[in-house]
Amino acid sequence: MKIAVGSTNPVKLNAVRVAAQGQWPDVVVAGFEVQSGVSEQPRSDEETRQGACARAQAALTAGGKTTQLGLGLEGGVHTFNGELWSTVWAAVLDTAGNYYESNGARFKLPKVIADKLAAGAEMGPAVSALFAGDNIKQKQGAIGVITRNFVDRTTEYASIAKLALGLWFGRDWEQDIKK
Repeated sequence: MKIAVGSTNPVKLNAVRVAAQGQWPDVVVAGFEVQSGVSEQPRSDEETRQGACARAQAALTAGGKTTQLGLGLEGGVHTFNGELWSTVWAAVLDTAGNYYESNGARFKLPKVIADKLAAGAEMGPAVSALFAGDNIKQKQGAIGVITRNFVDRTTEYASIAKLALGLWFGRDWEQDIKK
């Protein structure tokens, strides 16, 4: 199995490896720098979802003829009941045009981070600045900082990627219905 990921961020690549290796121990995960078609900091569920989809499509193309799946992961924020929440979308696209997506890892952002984002900042650089970290979005992520690494960004993204991959893997589930 070869999966092209629409990012070269090591966290996203590791998350896809973690998500896929249980089913495909010899999986090849290749990252490609692609455009998401959305802002650096997506600010709605819909924009975040669109970014994941665009990344999956571009990755599948960039991966070449030996690639079976394109996978896009996009992190963003959305407002829920007046509060700013983090969210992650994953999209999987295969060469036959089958498309599956998943969403999750939602959590309310602490006020100090939410205030920075409300002022126009992007989450990774904002959290890095607050905690004197170097490129936190390519390491533990905001979730790692907030949970003191109880959960890191790789774990957060791997669960969403695994769900999208599982939906693709199980796409023919209806054939198992007893007639």
